[in-house]
Amino acid sequence: MHDIDLGAPPTERAMIFETEAGRISVDQLGSGPDVILLHSLLSDRNSFGKIVPSMIRSYRVSLVDLPGFGSTEMTEPTIDAYADMIGGLLAVGDFDHDHTVLLGNGLGAFVALGTAIRHGDRFGKLILSGVGSHFPEDAKMPFKNMIGLAGEKGMDALVDVAVRRIFSADYLAEHPEQAEERKTVLRRTKPEAFIAACRALVDLDYRDQVSTVANPTMIVVGSEDEATTPAMAAELASSVPGARLEVMQGVAHAPQLQTPVEFWGLVQSFLTD
Repeated sequence: MHDIDLGAPPTERAMIFETEAGRISVDQLGSGPDVILLHSLLSDRNSFGKIVPSMIRSYRVSLVDLPGFGSTEMTEPTIDAYADMIGGLLAVGDFDHDHTVLLGNGLGAFVALGTAIRHGDRFGKLILSGVGSHFPEDAKMPFKNMIGLAGEKGMDALVDVAVRRIFSADYLAEHPEQAEERKTVLRRTKPEAFIAACRALVDLDYRDQVSTVANPTMIVVGSEDEATTPAMAAELASSVPGARLEVMQGVAHAPQLQTPVEFWGLVQSFLTD
């Protein structure tokens, strides 16, 4: 059993870092070895709020706004460009390059993977939740559809579709309040940032590069994740040297929201291994 504190986190320490790749907004909490959290396309940095109180018992946690989200600058709509911004943060911040951990969910996991490929010497362990080396052609269509909806009608037009990609159907039926909370977050997202991130994911293909990742890596996927499927995670895990694969039964795309206790247990085990 892993301890978890589901209370509200203390007030963040908001910071703006100027990097070669652009301005990036970060909230830092706690003290100790660093864990940098990168949010998904369908959420924001506060999606980690259920596990942060437990994390800051032992770690300094940095909650990052990805490009175009919050106060972080837009950049080119490629995962490489997003990864360079995180690499820039690691270069200018006071992070211990041997012991800093990068943890991403969804879009954030793809950015973390890109950071490992391009700047892997700037951090230590890598935790990826809801990820792959690329999207198969049929899996690109939902992103293209969301690009069209966001561009033509704004974020409100896609919130119902997006929420069904975050959580399993059974979980949504039992926790309708979670759906409303996520919809509120999505409506605050700038359409141009959302569209750019969707395009970056559609164009992503790291199949020829993932074997170069040298960071100790854990890949987590929900058995019910339709956005980044277990097959995508298994393919990536087989290509990243020494990667550990964990499948969470009954969970969809955001385990830190749906099953925070179990997810924190996996993260804590990997961090202390």
